[in-house]
Amino acid sequence: MAVHRMFGLSLGRVGLAALLASLAMPLMAQTQTDTFQVRIDIQGTCVVLNADDIDFGATSALPGNGERSGNIRLQCTKDLPFSVGLDGGSTSGDVNARALEHASGVRIPYTLTQQSAGGPNWGNDSASSVSGVGAGLGAANEIALTVHAKTTLSGQEPAGLYTDTITVTLTY
Repeated sequence: MAVHRMFGLSLGRVGLAALLASLAMPLMAQTQTDTFQVRIDIQGTCVVLNADDIDFGATSALPGNGERSGNIRLQCTKDLPFSVGLDGGSTSGDVNARALEHASGVRIPYTLTQQSAGGPNWGNDSASSVSGVGAGLGAANEIALTVHAKTTLSGQEPAGLYTDTITVTLTY
């Protein structure tokens, strides 16, 4: 029986060639697509790296002023607003009446400000804290805030060590 009659169809030469060619071709592959996301959610954060102790050093009790400074070093996520507050200290608890205290209870008043020439006391509320914006995390983005301390001796202070402890609060 002729090939073109094999399937019960009557095919011409062109039709037979097309049928044989289609049988020789592989089947068309089917495709489907989908999508997925790649993402990261950066959380805003800040960290106090360290706060320098401020030491007025060893001195005689001559009347006069003493001035020293230290730094608070911090890092915050880029463009994240922050504020840094300083409490009133462990001696008085009052930002407007900070004092260094001797073991005998004698106190030497002092102030903490951001400006070297004085200015308002650096406190722990929105009106007296220091604000800024984060530069990013990592050593290259460290922010150093200078704390200026000033005290006045009356000349009546007994010899010995006077101390106070300040708590730094970083809010973001």
